[in-house]
Amino acid sequence: MAGFERKYYDQAELWKKDLLSIPAVRERIISTIELIPSDVLTILDVGCGNGAFLNSLPDRYQAVGLDSSQEALKYVKTKAIHGDIAALPFESASFDLVTCLEVLEHLPSGVFEKALSELQRVSKKYIIISVPNDEDLDFGLVICPACHCWYNPHRHVRRFNSQKLKTLFEQFVLYELKEIGPLELRPRYNRFLYAAYRLWRNAPPQSTAVCPQCGYQPTMGESSVFTAKSGGLVSYALRLLKPFAKIIWRPQWRRRWLLALYVRKDLGGNHEPIR
Repeated sequence: MAGFERKYYDQAELWKKDLLSIPAVRERIISTIELIPSDVLTILDVGCGNGAFLNSLPDRYQAVGLDSSQEALKYVKTKAIHGDIAALPFESASFDLVTCLEVLEHLPSGVFEKALSELQRVSKKYIIISVPNDEDLDFGLVICPACHCWYNPHRHVRRFNSQKLKTLFEQFVLYELKEIGPLELRPRYNRFLYAAYRLWRNAPPQSTAVCPQCGYQPTMGESSVFTAKSGGLVSYALRLLKPFAKIIWRPQWRRRWLLALYVRKDLGGNHEPIR
């Protein structure tokens, strides 16, 4: 992992927060636990973060977590291992279930393909993943004040929808797919106009964002100050255009996440894939 990537993922501020205190995250974790098949005993959570999912599991499971961030692993209450998703340190078919929650959208090319192969290799029966629901990566971009690089502050580099999830794995079939989380309004503005608006607005990235190109990270003070140009003709014109933009590019409502259960193809039993 590159130095600036490590700087981002090893921030204490990212991992010390109580994610279960956030209603939407708590709902996602509960939905994930409810999706676990009844014959599962052993679980590996790849990219476990601070253990929000693992720490919520009932005691009947033998669970192990793996993450690339030493800082994140400090908060995991089960057995946890520092490791790489592209080279999992386990024998083939070691776990009944492998989970990978809010991880795949972060993986660049090369790592992504190896990760999919590794998840399939170490799972004996099932894989559960969750990813953002058809996230438009363009609308999430921020601009680095130091080097003017455009990047996603959450390190999301991949977009997933229900069709892509149906063919995600070669050795596993999609058995159940759910849209979960709060309903969110997704804008569909013209991307070039929206990019121009963001450039004019000039709002700094959030305090946990780290520029992947130069490593710049805003301070808490910088990230809380709105730096857009106030007043003037441009501001007035934007206020006038906004209602018309909503009519021309009508927003859509979507649930925040996709939650998917996969079953190994050679497992047998009554596991018909989603068509």
